[in-house]
Amino acid sequence: MPAGGRKGGSEVVMWGRVFVLLGLTVAAAGSIANAVEPRVTARAAIIVDAGTGEVLWERNADWQLPPASTTKVMTAILAMESHRLDDWVTVSPDASEVAPSKIGLRAGDRMALGDLLYAVLLNSANDAATVVAESLAGSENEFAIKMNAKARALGARNTHFVNPHGLTAEGHVSTARDLTTIFRYGLKIPMMREILETPRIKVPIQSRRVNAVSLHSHNRLLTGYVHRVIGKTGYTRPAGRCFVGAASEGGREIVIALLGSSDLWGDARRLFAHAFGEPVEGPVVQMASAKGRRGRAGAQIITTEGDDDDVAEKFRKGNVHLASVDRKTTRTTSRTVSSGKRVAPSDSFAVRLGPYPSRKSAEAARNRLAKSGVRGRVVGQAVMIGEYPSRTGADKVAKGLRSKGYSPTIVSR
Repeated sequence: MPAGGRKGGSEVVMWGRVFVLLGLTVAAAGSIANAVEPRVTARAAIIVDAGTGEVLWERNADWQLPPASTTKVMTAILAMESHRLDDWVTVSPDASEVAPSKIGLRAGDRMALGDLLYAVLLNSANDAATVVAESLAGSENEFAIKMNAKARALGARNTHFVNPHGLTAEGHVSTARDLTTIFRYGLKIPMMREILETPRIKVPIQSRRVNAVSLHSHNRLLTGYVHRVIGKTGYTRPAGRCFVGAASEGGREIVIALLGSSDLWGDARRLFAHAFGEPVEGPVVQMASAKGRRGRAGAQIITTEGDDDDVAEKFRKGNVHLASVDRKTTRTTSRTVSSGKRVAPSDSFAVRLGPYPSRKSAEAARNRLAKSGVRGRVVGQAVMIGEYPSRTGADKVAKGLRSKGYSPTIVSR
């Protein structure tokens, strides 16, 4: 073979070795990047594949710690499996006097059990959680027995519940691992996802004072983040900030749990970024801000960073009302802070059909609407259609429904 041929062959071999080495270097760098642990402030944290249950990363995941209002996930599960969501239940004096966070229920008020779950999961309302517990088991103690039995059945064996809301109590503990186990089970219930995906909503109430109550999610990652995160927040001073939630990317769903965090939303973003192999995002865009969309200042007042004890302190100082209500004589909602100043009314409208005699009847109405191309969702015993930035848009939909024989009502949100 000519000398030039041998030289050319040597160069090919040499460059081949270079490319192999470069490939190995890149692969090694990727492995190192994947091996870097997420930086979190939480005392305990975990990342789990929602579909398989595989643990992708954990830190102190079996430490028994106070879970604060992430407790309410189990409360909601038991209610959803009770087959009593259409029942209208009465608020007891004990439930009305429970510590905040609350929606201001008074003894004698009545709400549908299914609607109470929106207050439990979105506003983290302790009064609503107590009403649920008393309605299903007669007392908080008896309901806690049911909660613990369900936890054991799901495999959450390091969890012990004392109450349905998560306010500080001796022996009321869970673990990050157990919370993901409970939450993964809850995600299999369609209503759980439906509620947690709701940023704000109004639900009916039978009361001498009002006929509806406005509810707003405490979850800051539900909107304004690269992933849509659904989940439940919690806070008490002993527990710190807590969260259990899920997000999806490329057909894969990830569940995280955080207990005792001092940077809750930063921790959550870092865990999801680690799970999805993404860079950590910058500051989260809050769900509502005073400088944001027109008319949302009221949402900022109602949506608080935590719940439980920190909101209780705000109540004592007279700085916040978590429940804004529709007065029977008005069409739009204005929120009132303790100073007596009126906050701008909501700029969002929806069309409501009902309430129907039962949730089943409402679901049948929703299905009939779907056949005609109108998409709605069942809330309690009513069907809610759309979310429109102006009343004009809602009026057009309502007019079309009236032509089909329905009796729609336009509600502000």
